[in-house]
Amino acid sequence: METDIPVRDVMVREVVKGDMELNVMDAAKLMRKYDVDSIVVLNNGEPEGIVTEGDIISELVSKDIKPSTVKLKDIMTTPLVTASPMDRLSDIAKKMAAERIRKIPVIDGDELVGIVADVDIISVSSEMNTILAELIEMNVERETLRTESEGERMGQGICEKCGSFSHYLEMEGGLMLCESCREEMEMGSD
Repeated sequence: METDIPVRDVMVREVVKGDMELNVMDAAKLMRKYDVDSIVVLNNGEPEGIVTEGDIISELVSKDIKPSTVKLKDIMTTPLVTASPMDRLSDIAKKMAAERIRKIPVIDGDELVGIVADVDIISVSSEMNTILAELIEMNVERETLRTESEGERMGQGICEKCGSFSHYLEMEGGLMLCESCREEMEMGSD
């Protein structure tokens, strides 16, 4: 399963960081400069918390507080939920769901080495789903060749012409077709 890969294979290695004393205005400028939606907050060089765009909106914008007057330490989420580079992606996805968070900094020893977001996990899952679909298609093609040579029906699936589900698909003109589309195709060729 694609989620059993280690976090290190998916994490983003360039993490935007800011000291606890940095004001939110300057932090937002860093976030914009690097096109990210979070900043990991450091205390004496060690990861201590995280501030996201959502934090800035809920803690400052919605309350009409000037960002230059607030420090990261005042709005950061802490304690920081972290992952190790060797943690399984499936475990991190579960942790994110349980903690209701979308990003987890990755710590190796005491060093911040990356960050993994929900979108990183989704993109890996999407890629794996594409590969899985291709494997299934290859298997269907192999089964189709076998059933054609044996003169049998393919079985159930999605008709490649109309897109509807059918319990009785058969190969016709290089497509897996339901009975209605096969009949339609046969009538068109007469």
